[in-house]
Amino acid sequence: MDLSSIAYQPYLPSRELARVDSARTESKNRSAVARRSAGGGRLSNPSGIKGMINRNDELYKVSQDFEAIFIKQMLNVMRKSVSKTGLMDGGMAEDIFEDMLYDEYAKKMAESGSFGIADMIYRQLNTGVS
Repeated sequence: MDLSSIAYQPYLPSRELARVDSARTESKNRSAVARRSAGGGRLSNPSGIKGMINRNDELYKVSQDFEAIFIKQMLNVMRKSVSKTGLMDGGMAEDIFEDMLYDEYAKKMAESGSFGIADMIYRQLNTGVS
């Protein structure tokens, strides 16, 4: 294949980003209109997911604990991917401390609700409980 016959077109990211931004804006506008029409003109549930979450409920606390376990497993895998040098190796005491530290990290991350796993578990399990 002869590449000399292909016309040179420089990459201009500003054009591409403008198209992506306008597509995002259109998508947001369409979803907002759909939510308003479904809710009778007002946004009673902005997330669009049915079911209220009672954060003081025991089921929600258990869902949060499960999310913390999931996050802890994820953090453990991430921690194992980082290689340690022998220069600053703390031995078994450091391993125990890091494990407890990552437990607390996982609990705080689950409490923040940034993953949303506890919310999904609560909604799924709460539909069957009366």
